[in-house]
Formats: sequence, C-alpha cells, structure tokens
Amino acid sequence: MKASTLKNVLLVEDESDIRLLVTMTLSRLGGLDVHSEPSGKGAISYLAEGNHPDLIVLDVMMPEMDGVQTFEAIRAMPGYEETPVCFLTAKVHPEEIRRWHELGINDVLSKPFSPALLPGQIQACWSKWQQAH
Repeated sequence: MKASTLKNVLLVEDESDIRLLVTMTLSRLGGLDVHSEPSGKGAISYLAEGNHPDLIVLDVMMPEMDGVQTFEAIRAMPGYEETPVCFLTAKVHPEEIRRWHELGINDVLSKPFSPALLPGQIQACWSKWQQAH
C-alpha cells in the first residue's frame, strides 16, 4: 500500500560515519524515522522480516553486494517491486545515472552532500516517485 506522506526511510550505507550523519540529518532536520543497515545483505534481511519503508536510500559502492545488486534483489522480493529507491553516491557520471534510471532507480543524490539540503533532496525523490505513481 502506497503511503501518502514520507515517514520511514531505510538507509543502506557501509561507511559508519556517513550512515550516522545521514540518519541524524534525516531524523532531526527531516523529521523522518530512519532505519540503517551497513550492507545490502542486512537490508535484504530487514525487508524479509516484513518491514516496509516508504523509501530506500542505497549507497552504490559497498563490499560484497553493491547498490545495483541490492536494488535488483529488493525488486525481486514480493511487495517491494514498487518501493522508491534513491542512490546516494560519489559516482555521478551521466552514463551511469542514465543506466540506473533505466533500471528503475528513482533518483541519484551525490556525495559529498550538504546535510542542510539532504532532507529536501530525499523529499524530492519521494515526490518524483509519487507523481509517477
């Protein structure tokens, strides 16, 4: 079921400092409930437990299971075929961004990011998805 307001975010980020900064920024400045996982496998396990975040923010470059592999695994899970996903990455080459959009990524946010602007960027990702659905 589609939520009308963005409330719950799953953050998947392997670097603990970035994970903490994004979590605090989205919680304190954005008023969002954020659950974070340090790996794609952790995110898959979290979702397999029946958790349904409104939006997922994925790092692209992670060990073991990168952002694209994690995204594809999430899409293959029943009930998560339409969950909006945004990448948060330092890799922002236009050809990669185009390929990710073709895969179904809703938006690509760049690192480094401004903590003051990040909640608005996440809301913009949510809004784009809402308009498309």
